[in-house]
Amino acid sequence: MTALWGSPGHRSEHCALCAGERLFEQPPCLDGHEPGDCPEWACVDCGHAIILGGITLPVRQLAMASV
Repeated sequence: MTALWGSPGHRSEHCALCAGERLFEQPPCLDGHEPGDCPEWACVDCGHAIILGGITLPVRQLAMASV
């Protein structure tokens, strides 16, 4: 069972290293995400990191030259 409960900075997830449900928290974001928007979460017991949600990458538009 995943995400038993959550709050803005904490949530329960399955930790692969601990082999069970553990509390995860969002560490301070170094990538410039707003509080609560960062996809990185870390297990408070062992530090194992997971990424939740979609990852957005910048999209470049290609200009097509008319022939």
